[in-house]
Amino acid sequence: DSSGMAEIDDEVLQDLYAWIDQIPLSRPKKNIARDFSDGVLMAEVVKHYFPRLVDLHNFNPCNNTEQKKKNWMLLNWKTFKKLNFELSNDVIDSIINAKAGTIERVLLLLRTKMDRSLYEEKAAHASDAPEADQASLRHGGAGVSKMSPSRSPKAAGYGRPTQQPPPRKSESLQNIGQSDYVTRLAYEEKVQECLAKDETVEILQAKIRRLEHLLHLKDVRIDDLQSRLEELRPTGQPQVQETKKVAVPRAK
Repeated sequence: DSSGMAEIDDEVLQDLYAWIDQIPLSRPKKNIARDFSDGVLMAEVVKHYFPRLVDLHNFNPCNNTEQKKKNWMLLNWKTFKKLNFELSNDVIDSIINAKAGTIERVLLLLRTKMDRSLYEEKAAHASDAPEADQASLRHGGAGVSKMSPSRSPKAAGYGRPTQQPPPRKSESLQNIGQSDYVTRLAYEEKVQECLAKDETVEILQAKIRRLEHLLHLKDVRIDDLQSRLEELRPTGQPQVQETKKVAVPRAK
């Protein structure tokens, strides 16, 4: 669709959309960037897997930019921090403005953090379990199957309609080994690095615009001072008259 989307592999995108499509959300799924712009659906996604982390009554559907930002800041402070990540103001602004590709990157990051949290939670609970259960967990067989998409082929959603649900290369610890999980985790961390670099670029661009503005103000000030100097000069030809006054006559 756009340059932002082109950086994400199409198979990864379709897998992400299939995952979102199997989560029951409060509004019809039309355009993912606009649908998620007010933060309400993001809160619902987290609520689906971590009910205690989100109180949906605190998030109001809205079109107002200021209220959208309040929703996202609340997610940052109350929810994302507990999943060990946080969004910058620039990324939040991009989401609010429905910038193509931004919400997909954030959802990929969120999904990874939730995968990790679910895995660590299950590992903690299984520490006293029999060896067979612990072995099952190490090979991805225990307790985190709910992160796997199971979308109906006819269900309305963000992904392309298919005859069968798309096969997943990078499952959320279901039917995969620990090495595959680390590979996916590394990919998602690269996504987070891209977000940080995008933020740095935007900050530098803002600084450049500020410097250009300062240069413009200085140019205006210089022009103003030059105009005042011209106004202070006497009319006529002051330099020629002054030369005649101080000229020394030649000796005969």
